[in-house]
Amino acid sequence: MSQQPNIQIESKKNLENSDLPVPRSQGKDYPRKPLKSPNEEVFSIPSPDSGYALKLIKPFTAMWKNNHKHKLITKVVTNLVIFQASKVGRAPTKSDVIKVIEILKITDSDIGVLDTETLKKCSSESIQGLHLSKLFDANQEEKN
Repeated sequence: MSQQPNIQIESKKNLENSDLPVPRSQGKDYPRKPLKSPNEEVFSIPSPDSGYALKLIKPFTAMWKNNHKHKLITKVVTNLVIFQASKVGRAPTKSDVIKVIEILKITDSDIGVLDTETLKKCSSESIQGLHLSKLFDANQEEKN
């Protein structure tokens, strides 16, 4: 059986409160900038929305899992789902995923708009597939 440590239990004395005020953060003096709308500024990838978008897309990845560029296609679809949701100012939904897949014309047997040349262009972008966001704008104009 192990031996218990010999700990002296004493009531701790409170530290004396000083009469000095609590130091406050002075903050940094940044010039104030007007807020920008999502249409003016590129959406951000590292966010909880990207993880949630991947979770929503997972059931649909079977449509392109046999393609040798399936990881790139997943990234492009994810980025476009986030873009679609950010235009409205909310988190991605399943309807955003379905809309992106319909606009990209992805089916079980075809990857639609994502041909070899388009995927090559997507792979060179910092936000992969961002140039395809123009398809959403064109689709909106057709409905109006």
